[in-house]
Amino acid sequence: MADVSKTPNAGAEARTLTKSGNLLEATDLKVTFRAPGGRKLHAVDTISIGVKPRETVGLVGESGSGKSTVALTLMRAHEPESGQIIFDGLDITHLSERELLPIRRKLQVVFQDPYSSLDPRMTVRRIVAEPLKAHRYGNRSVINDRVDELLEQVGLPPDAAQRLPAQFSGGQRQRIAIARSLALEPMALIADEPVSALDVSIQAQIVNLLRGLQDRLNIAFLVIAHDLALVHQICDRIVVMYLGEAVEEGSADDVVGRPQHPYTVALLSATPVPVVGGDAERILLTGDPPSPIHRPTGCRFHPRCPIVQERCKTDKPPLVEFAPGRKVSCFYAGQMDPPRDLWAHEKEPLPESPED
Repeated sequence: MADVSKTPNAGAEARTLTKSGNLLEATDLKVTFRAPGGRKLHAVDTISIGVKPRETVGLVGESGSGKSTVALTLMRAHEPESGQIIFDGLDITHLSERELLPIRRKLQVVFQDPYSSLDPRMTVRRIVAEPLKAHRYGNRSVINDRVDELLEQVGLPPDAAQRLPAQFSGGQRQRIAIARSLALEPMALIADEPVSALDVSIQAQIVNLLRGLQDRLNIAFLVIAHDLALVHQICDRIVVMYLGEAVEEGSADDVVGRPQHPYTVALLSATPVPVVGGDAERILLTGDPPSPIHRPTGCRFHPRCPIVQERCKTDKPPLVEFAPGRKVSCFYAGQMDPPRDLWAHEKEPLPESPED
């Protein structure tokens, strides 16, 4: 059990924090699956991540990097092979479903696809009220009032409650999913690729909605995404993952403005973002990410790395802290020029688009 101390927050409930000041914390988390033929698939390899109260942390990487597996494991949808998960002062690593029930109230999730995460046979009122009924929030009148309040919080009109999900656009469905996740007034919210299934014209609205909710409700957020520019707009800190491992970590401005790992630099070069000083040539990585079943020796990134050296093929670089709050896993960190100078770029409200 981690050392904890009681710390009050802006709301009525006190958060129980780890010694590091985290509300949600995973230490040396390892997750494996059995692939066909009995082979072991290494989805997540000893990653550590923490989220403080009222903080927004981004977990970024390509498809197959393991970031969604981390999210699902933190929610205990996957059983970790090893490591520890602490939430609100409680070790939840191996709790039973019954023991997890009160935790579900305080730790909620928003899934990637708003089309499959909502029951098409249920009205919006029933969908949003479902967790309230499951946790015996109150009588019908109290629950109906709470549903109306939630729909207003996410920018949907009151008459939305009587309609079915099929009558809404993708962006509106994601608003419904967010309303449902907020129903029980959680302490922390895990958003797994919350805008990747939406049109680009709608993504800005949902990101602005999440930013506004975080400011008003003092919720801790863990945002899973592959788009560094988007994560930069909403997050305080960023952890970059590659092939199941964390390769870089730091404040959002530092990671985006002063990337150290060549993988982070390559991700940035492929991201359309506002820049200071113009665009730079895109860095194209050769080949696909290696298989998590047959991982490369040495640095996992070395088969695709633009600055690979012989040492990288045999020795595995540790994730080390080279400055307060800044970590990187690379022997030659900082030896690639960032593709875009974002350091002077201030975070601005994302542009509004037509109502979704």
